Amino acid sequence: MAKISVLFVDDEVDIRQSFEDRFEDQFIVHLASNGDEALEYFQQQNGINVVVTDIRMPSMNGLELIKKAKDVDPDMGFIVVSGHGNTDDVIEALRLGARNFIRKPYSFGELEEAIILESRRYQLILEERARLEDERATEKFLTSLEKITFSLPSKLEWVTPITFRLVGVMEAVGLCDAGDRSNIALGLMEIITNAIEHGNLNFKSEEKRAIIAKGEQHYLNMVAERAEMEPYRDRKVEISASINPDQATIRIKDDGEGFDYHNLPDPTDPENLFMPSGRGIMLASSFIHEVNYSGKGNVVTLVHYKNRPS
Repeated sequence: MAKISVLFVDDEVDIRQSFEDRFEDQFIVHLASNGDEALEYFQQQNGINVVVTDIRMPSMNGLELIKKAKDVDPDMGFIVVSGHGNTDDVIEALRLGARNFIRKPYSFGELEEAIILESRRYQLILEERARLEDERATEKFLTSLEKITFSLPSKLEWVTPITFRLVGVMEAVGLCDAGDRSNIALGLMEIITNAIEHGNLNFKSEEKRAIIAKGEQHYLNMVAERAEMEPYRDRKVEISASINPDQATIRIKDDGEGFDYHNLPDPTDPENLFMPSGRGIMLASSFIHEVNYSGKGNVVTLVHYKNRPS
């Protein structure tokens, strides 16, 4: 497996040096001291998998970097590191497409896990885009899709293909563009993944964190094993979608026990983005206009509009 290539951006030389010392044997490490330097490097280099950036920097800050780098590669994943916790900065970084947030001071283990996860997401996006290119060539003639349904087994490998099938139709009918595509896809992937992991397979947040602490591959193996066990093996995730040029409505139902969705974290509170669990729902709520739970908590309806109602 090729090494992950990381661009690390921070204006403090000691922090850049400590990152390089810790990860130079594990990742291909590129360093930049501000957004201007990072953007120039980003435009000239191929093969970067993840960008880790501070928010507050002289010259071009992290927010400006995300915005301009997304013009170069809309699917590039950003991990934002901040010691300030400024509410407006966190919301703006998320709106611009940052997918993960880590608060200073952080542990290298926490940062390593975030980098590996984001690199994997980015690679899956690139692979799925390439695989569906021929299919999507015909979707430019599509005007609407009244209903498409999937009955998905509890296997994580199907999450990305199903997501990009739906987002591809949304893009084809004009509900999103290249700049929005990866963010909407990320939000949708988070909800479908939750339906499999927490819904059908009944992994609790604390249990998931404990298993992931032993390595992501260990967790993926545990998910695959549980999916073959009773009573989980026959559970499905039912997905139905209606997509037209005005809006997409996507309903996701799992066969799990459900949960009390009335106690979900406040999606307007950026502090919840730093919580170790529940971040997936927060991300989906930021990228998709409506995320509504119903039933016993095992049904979620996502709605995304061409022009969001006021």
